[in-house]
Amino acid sequence: MIRDVEEFVKFLDGLRKRTMQYVKVVPNSILEWKPAEDKFSTGDLLRHLGSSQLMFLNVFEHGKWIYPGHESSKGEKIEEIVHYLEVCHARLTEGLLTLGNDLLAKKVPTLHGHEVSSWRIMMALAEHEMHHRGQLSTYLQMNGIEPPQIFGLKIEQVEKG
Repeated sequence: MIRDVEEFVKFLDGLRKRTMQYVKVVPNSILEWKPAEDKFSTGDLLRHLGSSQLMFLNVFEHGKWIYPGHESSKGEKIEEIVHYLEVCHARLTEGLLTLGNDLLAKKVPTLHGHEVSSWRIMMALAEHEMHHRGQLSTYLQMNGIEPPQIFGLKIEQVEKG
């Protein structure tokens, strides 16, 4: 359970910092690439990471799930997408800090309409980012781009026991 919104925001900042290490190695040349016709393109996936933060914030602020979309108007080039991600993350963290610890006592709806403690949706927000960061890592590898190491080492560099 989350007990302090400010500590959670610090955690989210670290999570986003690690995600941005992956985003910053994405070249413009693969933004339209997708693994299958019915899947996110790389650009869609990145824009989704920003838009979903606004979606989660809307649940906390207004109790409604509203997704702002991931269309290319939110960024066509990687520099524009990076800016969009930064703006969305700043809006999320400012919103969470404004809501403060009162948020933790609040019940919010799930996507299926039943109410849960807000900290459960806060954890889903973090899990969502981690899921899509892993997806981005796969997209990079499928395009011949070595993704950064999340904590600085490859598993082969860790001492075997």
